[in-house]
Amino acid sequence: MFPTDCWYAILDARELRRARPLYARRLGVELALWRDEQGRARCVLDRCPHRGASLSAGKIREGCLECPFHGFVFDGRGACVEVPCNGPDAPRARHLDTRAFEIREAQGLLWLWWGQPRESYPPTPWFEVLDGRYEFVSFELDTEVNWMRNVEAQLDWAHVPFVHRKSFGATFPRVLDIHSAVEGDLLTTWRGDQTDGEGKPTFSLRLLLPGLWMMPYELESERACGLIAYAPVDDVHTRVYFRSYVQKTAIPGLARLIGMYHNFYSRRILREDLRVVLTQPPGPTAHVHDERLVPADLPVAHFRREVARRSQPGVELGPRVAVMRRSG
Repeated sequence: MFPTDCWYAILDARELRRARPLYARRLGVELALWRDEQGRARCVLDRCPHRGASLSAGKIREGCLECPFHGFVFDGRGACVEVPCNGPDAPRARHLDTRAFEIREAQGLLWLWWGQPRESYPPTPWFEVLDGRYEFVSFELDTEVNWMRNVEAQLDWAHVPFVHRKSFGATFPRVLDIHSAVEGDLLTTWRGDQTDGEGKPTFSLRLLLPGLWMMPYELESERACGLIAYAPVDDVHTRVYFRSYVQKTAIPGLARLIGMYHNFYSRRILREDLRVVLTQPPGPTAHVHDERLVPADLPVAHFRREVARRSQPGVELGPRVAVMRRSG
């Protein structure tokens, strides 16, 4: 289950080079990505409409993607613009066009539009606080559970004193007053004991739906923050793109060094989470009926409700999507 008509971060932009196409499975679909002559990221279904060969195994020619089997050529819109065996004077073979996906490159990530094509698209999601004052250090982590399970682990306060008792959870309170609110695409959750005199949270976890999460590393400060972009691979696999953002200092290299420390610690925390999350049923959670939530699960309940509300069955991606599987 994936919310529709929204952007998903699917790759670190550095993963897509100009020299060769790239294969990626995202949102249950096999994709071929490449950069055209202007360096713009392009994306189509990985299977050639002709005989099913993998387009990502082909090569880039004059900004287009050439199938490795018979040399059919596809442009960034998915149009088949050349069929060598038909000859140069043959009419364009429109029945060989394939599905192209809208791609944006922003904040060092590649974003894929999941939904119906539009004349214009909304901006890609981002936390405005993470601006030019920061630099970041990143790592990736592949998990064998649904993207929703991954997100929920980072909205869950009550697990901290148990799952993380050997790291930062030893002094974390067990009795919790948890608050959560959704405003537009932003879900914010906080503890009732971490508010100022006006009741505003001094520390909070934030999620830009569907899958961009942020947490400050310190109370009442955003000098350093952790960010996760969740890239759904399919219903039971997720790639996690983690970044530590640190405000730049007058000392060259210091912010990066601090970011590396935060990443080292955060990788440990995520692995502590995964040891338990991997024991849960691995699929989507928006419509589970055999889990009984408690008040501390309020942000998880809000998240599940929003995913269910924003998900539409039957997004048209073409007849080959449901059956595409890469062997091995």
